[in-house]
Amino acid sequence: MVRSLHDTPANAEGNAPPSQGNAPPVREIALKALHRAETRDVLPRDALNALFRRYGYPARDRAFATELVYGTIRWRRRLDWTLSRLLRGKPESLTPWIRLILRMGLYQLMMMDQVPDSAATHESVQLAKRYGHEGTVRLTNAVLRTAIRQRERLSRPARGGDPVAELGVTHSYPDWLAKRWIERYGVESAAALMEAGNRPPPLSVRVNTVKSTPQDLAAALAPHGIQVEPGRWLDDYLIFRHAGDLHTLASHEAGLFQVQDESGGLAVRLLGPQAGETVVDLCCAPGGKTTYIAQIVGAGGRVFACDSSLHRLRRVEEHRRRMGLGQVRLVVMDGRSPGLDFKADRVLVDAPCSGLGTIARRADLRWRRTAEDIGRLRGEQLALLEKGAGMVKPGGVLVYSTCTIEPEENEDVVAAFRERHPGFRPDSPGGWPAELAGVMDGAGRIATLPPVHGVDGSFAARLRNTG
Repeated sequence: MVRSLHDTPANAEGNAPPSQGNAPPVREIALKALHRAETRDVLPRDALNALFRRYGYPARDRAFATELVYGTIRWRRRLDWTLSRLLRGKPESLTPWIRLILRMGLYQLMMMDQVPDSAATHESVQLAKRYGHEGTVRLTNAVLRTAIRQRERLSRPARGGDPVAELGVTHSYPDWLAKRWIERYGVESAAALMEAGNRPPPLSVRVNTVKSTPQDLAAALAPHGIQVEPGRWLDDYLIFRHAGDLHTLASHEAGLFQVQDESGGLAVRLLGPQAGETVVDLCCAPGGKTTYIAQIVGAGGRVFACDSSLHRLRRVEEHRRRMGLGQVRLVVMDGRSPGLDFKADRVLVDAPCSGLGTIARRADLRWRRTAEDIGRLRGEQLALLEKGAGMVKPGGVLVYSTCTIEPEENEDVVAAFRERHPGFRPDSPGGWPAELAGVMDGAGRIATLPPVHGVDGSFAARLRNTG
């Protein structure tokens, strides 16, 4: 079972009262966000944030609405499989409003064991009254009450059939992705990868060692009831437990830390910047890797943060300013075309990709991606890598990184690049800590998998310019 982020809602009906004025019930906010995400192709995060800005809900209600939205999206296929066994027709035959109300109701009944059945059913019926008609109200009530009676039978599909469909329904993934991972990893490992994608990922932050230390930051957060533990791989990371909105903390505003998964930090460690060096981050937004590089090179170094979007660079500037990193220079530049006229000690190419290593963080990603998306960016990725190579001085280091686990976007791109540029050779960093041996091979490549390494799925390859 997937547990809710907080205890059962405030009153006997399971519906916490609106926080201000005429704000809708929190489940209605979740429903509206789901509807916008499905019918207007809006990111769930953006849909929720827009509604949260309009109405003043306490953190507890925001967390509940967020879980309803992300959980309902993440488990969409499993929920629709359940619905198909409770309806005479197909879920697609329902209006979007009623289909979403039923999905959300089933998510509470089947996946959130701290929400009372009566609350999930009653509030779903109330929503059906507002967004449907008398017939759909009766339908909503009947479907959810039947689901309660038949919960055990509906808990998962029968075993022993087609493994692609079985894993796809059980873990709520599209068939194309289930098939791909089964062929690559085998049934058992593919299932573990899918399970990891359905678990809330750890909330990792990187300590800004220019201003603080992990020990001092942990001590500063303790009075706020925030529990922390050391990062899994890197000694300047902390994992936060039950932290709420980190951006409201004074320590965040003071630039003492940056939210960043450890997989991103590993790519920077592989790059290996040194104090006083000049480094280029070719696809820098939103700036997590840029600020980490800047911390390491120090005030005597220079970090050129390049991105084609001025809007995205503004986010990098916010992080740079908050963290007190004056050595960062922002450059609006398409990474595939000429721009900088000097050679750098190190260049990081954090290329755009399918993002399939971050499924646990992006509930809708599995439904937004298609098989054709993998490899679609290959030309752009290769062009960026070649442009980055042209900025590396002789003897310098080039790192290519992504947040995907698919070889067409990772190993294949590096191999194609090396065929054209044999002077760039695989390079293992000297002094790589022994405790990090589990994430890097002998050729200077990092590959992380969520169920194995406990961080986002990612790839990074280090090459040295021997020309």
